[in-house]
Amino acid sequence: MEEREFKRLIEACISVGDVLPNPGGGTSTITKIDDKGVRYRRGKSVMLLKWDIFYGAYRQFGGKLVDTRDLRTFDNSFDSRARESAGHSCNCTFALMLLERAGLADRAVKRGRRFSAHFWREPHR
Repeated sequence: MEEREFKRLIEACISVGDVLPNPGGGTSTITKIDDKGVRYRRGKSVMLLKWDIFYGAYRQFGGKLVDTRDLRTFDNSFDSRARESAGHSCNCTFALMLLERAGLADRAVKRGRRFSAHFWREPHR
């Protein structure tokens, strides 16, 4: 799947103002969807999940069981503890929620201290 199709699938199932329940508790509210990515608010923080990083992770892990550690290792934008260009660990579960909503992953489940989901190669509806 090309990035354009990936973005189209995600954008077709979300809207600004959507409130998504986080698998670990709390919610994420979508505040903006644009060419850069999807912005969302979790608590008092507003974060950005960039399309290119999000799509890259999907391509890297398509067809595999992926956990939050895999995502943090893949790119610092998934890791609030990274030394250089730290991102937000919330991007991990937010990405899992968006993929599930688009039919590109199964439901995220907690395994120990991490969340994981199977990334489908093609949409499952």
